[in-house]
Amino acid sequence: MNLTLSLAINGGTGTTKKRKQLLRDSIVVDDVMSCDGGDHHSRVVRLLQARERMMAKLEADDPRVAAAAPDDGSGGLRLMHLLLSSVAAAESGDAHAAAAALHEVWRRASFRGGDPAQRVAAYFADALASSRLVVRSSSSSPAAASAAPPTRAERFLAYTMFYQASPIYQLAHFTANQAIVEAFESGGRRRLHVVDFDVSYGFQWPSLIQSLSHAAAASTSRSNSHDDGDGDCAEPVSLRITGLGTSPDELRQTEARLARFASGCPNLRFQFEGIVDDGPDSGCIKVDDDATVVVNLVFPAAAQSSMTSSTREEECSALLARIRSLNPSLVFLVEKDGSGSGGNAKSRGRSSSVLPAFTASLRYFAAVFDSLHECLPADSAERLAIERNHLGTEICDAMASFADYNDNYGGGDDDHVAEPTATSWKQMMERAGLERVELSSRTVSQAKLLLKMKSGGCGGVGFRVIMEGEGGRAMSLGWRDRAQLITTTGWRSRRRSINKAFC
Repeated sequence: MNLTLSLAINGGTGTTKKRKQLLRDSIVVDDVMSCDGGDHHSRVVRLLQARERMMAKLEADDPRVAAAAPDDGSGGLRLMHLLLSSVAAAESGDAHAAAAALHEVWRRASFRGGDPAQRVAAYFADALASSRLVVRSSSSSPAAASAAPPTRAERFLAYTMFYQASPIYQLAHFTANQAIVEAFESGGRRRLHVVDFDVSYGFQWPSLIQSLSHAAAASTSRSNSHDDGDGDCAEPVSLRITGLGTSPDELRQTEARLARFASGCPNLRFQFEGIVDDGPDSGCIKVDDDATVVVNLVFPAAAQSSMTSSTREEECSALLARIRSLNPSLVFLVEKDGSGSGGNAKSRGRSSSVLPAFTASLRYFAAVFDSLHECLPADSAERLAIERNHLGTEICDAMASFADYNDNYGGGDDDHVAEPTATSWKQMMERAGLERVELSSRTVSQAKLLLKMKSGGCGGVGFRVIMEGEGGRAMSLGWRDRAQLITTTGWRSRRRSINKAFC
């Protein structure tokens, strides 16, 4: 079964029949959530109604999810239903019902299951049990109890394997680099300064280094062919990357890797500066008047936060103010769809419930697990390592952030269990004085070429490029019938900033 959750509408009677059966199967979860207290009971009813709306959306996302649910209880729809039931029960304060739903997920799911729905459900169940979102019961998953957190080396290796196996990160990085190169070429300068607000392992930058080196070599060759013998060779291209990260050791390792790679690229002067990101007051980013400045926002932390709408907007606004102070020629943004935050697709709004954001996260990772299932063999130890040490860690981080939200804001408006609302990134960008730029045909062609190159091992035409907005100002990566996994957009200033540094 392929658990792909898209925006198709399913009105078949078969799905309705299976829905009724699923509700009967999980009635024990709903029964133990009932309560004599009027106010508490009203909140439970609202949460259950919200859960059913989320389930209806999950069903509508892909008719195959409901149609393929087997009678043996291992179907993806039942697992999704149980996960949502656990979260709804936890939010109502019923730890017993939350634990009962999780135990049922553990009974049906498996980290080594042949179905990606089983595997993603197992990781979500363990992440919920480990977080404060669902209070840990006296017994938890045997696998979770015995498994140690992945080491830094294991996480790096898993990230590397995922980068090679799946086109998701590669498309994000290559698309951003193509836009950066075009902004640099249009600026007519020989110096490029990239400010990367989440440099991570630095995997994005070797392709940019190589592209600039090749362009500089071609420029030098043209200069020499027109030189009468008295002129100087063309000046080498200068690339400076300011990378922000949370770990000093990781930043040093990233610098060493990039410096080694750049040392083999002629006609390029390379410099890397790592800054530990402690928030708006971390480090001083200085830019050169003679350099073309671009800002890289690939999966920015602010976009993936599960904070309240107002707090998230404050953090994003502070980030954008910092960016504006650099007066960049281009700001390139890549957002994940629903990975904890609602990235490109969704945000919390004024909801006091985590159900909408939890559902968005579940949809995203279900699609990623499904796509990885197609990219690697069913018995692949590499796939298991990726799911355990990279995707599983991301799921744990997302669930922990939801628990932080509940701790800080769980006492909000109990009468309001909102649906996800449209992202405010576009509005915040525009309020910060930025406007979208049209993505070039070369950028789109390169993305399609990358998918064509990767399609042999990843489900044929499972991945697809989706152009959105007026004039092609947004490009998304979709999986099968799903709307999108990630979305890329380019931005530039509408008016010039006079600040040249932010300290």
